[in-house]
Amino acid sequence: MVVMDACDLVRLVVNKVVVPPEPRRRGNPGYPRLRAVRLLVYSKLARLENDTWIVRHLKRRRDVVRALGFRRVPHRTTVGRWWRRYSSLLERVFNWLSGLIQLLAPTRLLVVDSTPLVDLRDMEADWGFTGRGAFRGFKLHVAVNQLGLPLKTVVTAGNRHDAPLLPALLEDLEAEYVLADAGYDSKGNREAVRSIGAEPVIAVNPRRGAKRRPKHGRLLKAKRYLVEQFNSLVKGPVLRGSWIRPRGLVKKTSVVTAGLIGLNMTAAEAMLGDEPGLKAVSRHWL
Repeated sequence: MVVMDACDLVRLVVNKVVVPPEPRRRGNPGYPRLRAVRLLVYSKLARLENDTWIVRHLKRRRDVVRALGFRRVPHRTTVGRWWRRYSSLLERVFNWLSGLIQLLAPTRLLVVDSTPLVDLRDMEADWGFTGRGAFRGFKLHVAVNQLGLPLKTVVTAGNRHDAPLLPALLEDLEAEYVLADAGYDSKGNREAVRSIGAEPVIAVNPRRGAKRRPKHGRLLKAKRYLVEQFNSLVKGPVLRGSWIRPRGLVKKTSVVTAGLIGLNMTAAEAMLGDEPGLKAVSRHWL
């Protein structure tokens, strides 16, 4: 995708989301929030890893500045404040895209998992554990569909356990099956899955002393790769470690959300071009 195509795609998607007008105020009116959100999303499509890169890119590409609706290049510190200020608007754009993807590809499977976002320096980071050992940082919790595309995400500190977040990852979603590993094994989570009309396919946690065999266990083994591929793509080519420099959970959540918006934007474009799936989408990022 060339740069100007990215600008057009950003304007098309972000403008579809209802952005409430800002109240008038005295003094410098600042930058309209619609343009700010456009820039934050565009920065991920253009693979700009931090605020300094964003400003340098805009200074070299005046055509991009005009295409995004700016009259002048914002200062680096201004862009930095936008990640915190417009976190809720980025989430709104992501949810709108998630709804579009569900219309283009009705959800049959939801695969739920979490992946660590390692950050050793952030004061809000905390120690967590995965199958590969301990880490310090944050966690990205996600539910992906049968195409490996994210429909719902939550970013937390690294010490948050996966299981209590499953209901939040299923909110407003529909599916036939919900797949998850043994970390989500609980009666409450199975009830949460059934409440959306889906059948739970959750691995049995041996620590709970359960002797039952998971129903549709082969399905879990066969489709687990969907979320693993997503985790690899989003932490590699999509985000490129860009969550490390911003400080605080809110800013990191915004950076991750903007990256996921970019991923789903390219996914929707590929699906409209009869190329569904994460494999087709990854060609833009790799």
